[in-house]
Amino acid sequence: MGNLGREWEAKVTPTGKTVYENALAVSESKDSETFWVTLNVWEDSRDSSTALAEAVASKTGKGSRVIVRGKFSSRQYKKKDGTTATGWDCNVWDLGAIIRPAQGPSNFSSGSGRLGPADDEYKAQFKKNTGLDYDDDDKELPF
Repeated sequence: MGNLGREWEAKVTPTGKTVYENALAVSESKDSETFWVTLNVWEDSRDSSTALAEAVASKTGKGSRVIVRGKFSSRQYKKKDGTTATGWDCNVWDLGAIIRPAQGPSNFSSGSGRLGPADDEYKAQFKKNTGLDYDDDDKELPF
């Protein structure tokens, strides 16, 4: 689970397959280090992945909070300074937007219909109902 770091980018392979790519920012809390996972959603006319690829590109974008299920892998690469680092990739099987109850137009980014961050009214109601800050990932939920 994390936030998308940019808009989806469609790329076409030499064999004609389309893959939608994005970057997922993942962290344990707002004070911890963020690491990035490259997400790949492949279009395939033989199954439902085409529908998934089209849905993620049209309904989620930069800043959307999502949950992902897929095949994760790591790879080693050289950074510009010559040091070795680990990159993370995920071939996505399922991707879901973390949907918060609608509180009016402010729940959507720029009227595009894309799911966006919750507004202040929702955050206040969440705190009233749970006793927790909406963005506090360090505490256990009270159930």
